[in-house]
Amino acid sequence: MITFFDILYFFIIPFLCTAILFVIVMLSFRWQNFEKSGERKNDWRKLEPDLLSSQIEYHNNAIYKAFEFYIKIMLALLGGISFIALKKPDNTLNVNVLIQCGGMINLGVTFLFCMLVIGHQKAKIERWKKRFKCHEIIFWNELWFVCTSVAFASFVYFIVISKIIN
Repeated sequence: MITFFDILYFFIIPFLCTAILFVIVMLSFRWQNFEKSGERKNDWRKLEPDLLSSQIEYHNNAIYKAFEFYIKIMLALLGGISFIALKKPDNTLNVNVLIQCGGMINLGVTFLFCMLVIGHQKAKIERWKKRFKCHEIIFWNELWFVCTSVAFASFVYFIVISKIIN
């Protein structure tokens, strides 16, 4: 049975730690690109407004497509893990290894997804003309995508897979 402490330690705490780390990374991007007054430190791109907005739109769409792809991969992995767990062939050692491999793939794909989102968000911030405020970060979809994916991957690997194996 999954307890409240399991949910706390392997979903809520990873979620909060990821949120804090994400905010710190975004604030470092803000520090790299903007003065304290709110002006850009250097506008080395010098793009026309139409091209600038189309590039920002490209990065937004790339993040959403990556999230869609991440969801598809996670559903496929969970489906495969569930299929293997429900079939329960005679050789349980191989089953356990396959289930653990699925969980590790889950963690790896989540890490790659998070790095992809952070990379696209960095590219967007480099194109923004105005400095963002600290509290605005909590309203970005990217924060919620990253935090949810890390918390989900942690919960699946440390709780769900360990319960299936035992």
